[in-house]
Amino acid sequence: MAIQSGRDKVFKLIARGTELDLFQDETIYLSNNVTGLFDLGKLPSDFTRQITIPGTKKNNAFFQHVYDISIDNPFLFKTNEKVIAQFDFDGFYVSQGYMQLEKVNLRENKYVESYEVSIYGLLSSFKRDLQQLTLNELNTLDKYDHIFSGGNILHSWSGSAYDGNSHLGNQVFTSSEDSHNLGGEIVYTLTDSGRQHAYQAQLPNNILGINYSEIGPFGSTNLKGGLHPQDYKPSIRLDKVIDAIFDETEYTYESTFLSESKFDNTYVLCDRGLKYPIISGVDLENQGQIEIGPISGSGTPTTITSAATGSLLFERVYYDGSFNINDSSQYEPNFGQSAVQSSAALVELTLNMKITGSNTAYPKLYLYSQDKTPGGSSPGWIRQELPSMNQRIRQEVLNGSGEVDLTLTEETEFTFNSGSYKYEFNLGFDSLGSGTTNVIVGPEGNEESRIKVKSLFEVGELLPISIRQNMPYGTSGITLLDFLSSVQKKFNLQIYPSKTKPRHFIIETFNNWYKQGKVKNFDKYMDINQTISVIPANNLGVREVEFGDTLDVDFLAQNFQKENNREFGKSYFRDTQNFFSEGKLEVKSGFGVSPLRYVAGSGVTGSAGTPLVSFTAAFGNTTSAVCLASPSTYYHDGVGITPDVGDTVYNDAAGTSPVTSYNYMVDDFTPDIYIIGASGIVLTTDGGGTCSGGGGPTS
Repeated sequence: MAIQSGRDKVFKLIARGTELDLFQDETIYLSNNVTGLFDLGKLPSDFTRQITIPGTKKNNAFFQHVYDISIDNPFLFKTNEKVIAQFDFDGFYVSQGYMQLEKVNLRENKYVESYEVSIYGLLSSFKRDLQQLTLNELNTLDKYDHIFSGGNILHSWSGSAYDGNSHLGNQVFTSSEDSHNLGGEIVYTLTDSGRQHAYQAQLPNNILGINYSEIGPFGSTNLKGGLHPQDYKPSIRLDKVIDAIFDETEYTYESTFLSESKFDNTYVLCDRGLKYPIISGVDLENQGQIEIGPISGSGTPTTITSAATGSLLFERVYYDGSFNINDSSQYEPNFGQSAVQSSAALVELTLNMKITGSNTAYPKLYLYSQDKTPGGSSPGWIRQELPSMNQRIRQEVLNGSGEVDLTLTEETEFTFNSGSYKYEFNLGFDSLGSGTTNVIVGPEGNEESRIKVKSLFEVGELLPISIRQNMPYGTSGITLLDFLSSVQKKFNLQIYPSKTKPRHFIIETFNNWYKQGKVKNFDKYMDINQTISVIPANNLGVREVEFGDTLDVDFLAQNFQKENNREFGKSYFRDTQNFFSEGKLEVKSGFGVSPLRYVAGSGVTGSAGTPLVSFTAAFGNTTSAVCLASPSTYYHDGVGITPDVGDTVYNDAAGTSPVTSYNYMVDDFTPDIYIIGASGIVLTTDGGGTCSGGGGPTS
């Protein structure tokens, strides 16, 4: 609104508690730019004026004291002095801001006739301060730094208050837990990190699900594919970020809205757009990751015979992001400045191979790794079975003519030690069935085989993590103004300066702000002799309103838009009652939002489901019958590729029809004969001997 007034004592200028004298015959134009209340990003200033005030005794005393004005040298004064001032228009327009002296006018070079001052509101300075800093420069967030560990991730879910005293310095932590609870202010959330987290039941057997397990020697269970700290990113409470913004810019605020309990569970994900969190000293995006393959004529073909291992001479480096390949094909794990001494690693093996021999013998493959450091202390051979490959190989060989060409890929896990260890990868196998068999890797010089170390799971643990460094960055840094403007739009807030407290803001919802307004009669300020134009309020209404956020570039948000032809979280409103409304208003925050994706296999509605695992097996009433039976697809409620003792075997994926008509089972992974109870429960996995080459049992 714009108001013109020449009335006496309507406009008051109060600086540092002193009401200054004004010229009574000067017309002063005042404008309350309320756009600042609705959109901080578009705010030029809530009030800016240049006025001239008289050189009265009161004013002279004020300016001589504040700006060091001298009658003899009036041009010498503090040009950079800025003082808090209060502007009052007849008790209606009151705002906090600043006044600055621009010019002193002399009369006959003897005394001060007037002062020219600039008066500008607080919001203009507030906007300028917000534009100068990004979220990653909020030093006040450093009190939330802590040790990145599995223990602290668990603690963050407890809901207990974080003490904010984690000044880490150069401390060395040898345990998996820091002493600080992060619940409340910091909460860790599961992020996909490109791994496509899912239960094994929803994945092919060659990909490790988060609940994958296999039966090791002497009945032990080896858990693989599980979640690790690097799969989680910290989130910080929204109100704590707003607190940090005001602390950093030396302003204060009050808000009944932000103090509501719902904001105790409103968080900002600390996501810099990377797969993994940022940990100083390591680069989780590529730390330890490699991809190697054979060189034609050198590493291919490699022929391996039973009970022997053949070195996989994969000397061609396709990727080595953190310089882990130092000597030929030897892999030296580079943990950076990580505090851990060893790390489980996700390894993906792709083999192009030819299986030769007869259709009564088949190989059971193992991937080996051994420290090859000359003169070093070798940790010994590390051997990993390849159950998915072996299952497929057995199927193809027993159903074929004895010579099979295959290209197979499988994920497995190794544990590598830090230090100067250099690992070489080998391949070996046991021959099962009757007869002999050989494995040729890269027949006819084929170069498709690969070994990839896809992730060192434990790198980064026990190191300090900086919340400030992990705050959202966008493409060039997210300014405090952009962030606060997005909060304002997201929750339809009004942010305006206090009328009584300097550098203090009030943050309220539109409804609460509107209710606090007063009805004022402006008739006394109007000249009824002039033309008066009246615009009906309903003509200012809009026909359509869109309320939403910025479309993010992540997979979930983009996929949602493609499948639903709209952005996730956007709301549409259309006025069908007001005949005069027209146009469209789009309210768009700077936040990026995405739908939550449940972990595949955990239950569509988020409830705890019991995913069943499919496998291929043959059943029979006797040990001889089971060895001659044709395999079919069945399901079990365990976590491994094949059922273990105590698991229940079902005929259907829904788990409604347990196997009850057979006593013996041979799955398609091992020749061992299982004993199945009357209700489909596996009683033993070694109770009936083994099937030999598809014939009768060996014992």
